[in-house]
Amino acid sequence: MIIPDTSVAPRFLTQDDRIAIGDGLRAEKTPAAIAAAIGKSTSTVYREIGRGGKGDGSYDPWWAHNQALLRRQRPKTEKIREHAPLRSVVRDKLDKGWSPQRGDLAAVGTRLAIG
Repeated sequence: MIIPDTSVAPRFLTQDDRIAIGDGLRAEKTPAAIAAAIGKSTSTVYREIGRGGKGDGSYDPWWAHNQALLRRQRPKTEKIREHAPLRSVVRDKLDKGWSPQRGDLAAVGTRLAIG
């Protein structure tokens, strides 16, 4: 399954980063040299090689990128839907005129220790 690549935060590896990692590995460069070339930390490159490598020890950047996109998908439900006490508190505050736009409800979830 191919997942569309959307723009993400710079802390995530891009497909170009993964292609550079694959090229570096084929050129027998060290992970530190690859990391320096793409501007990421050495530990990030080590993790990517371990996580994105295939069972036979090879590294396919396109496969690795697609797997990373699949891992990034999380079908999460909203906390307010699954947490009845939070839903109750928020409803009460909204009924009393509190406003999410002013930030009045910002600390409600932290006080209820939701997870």
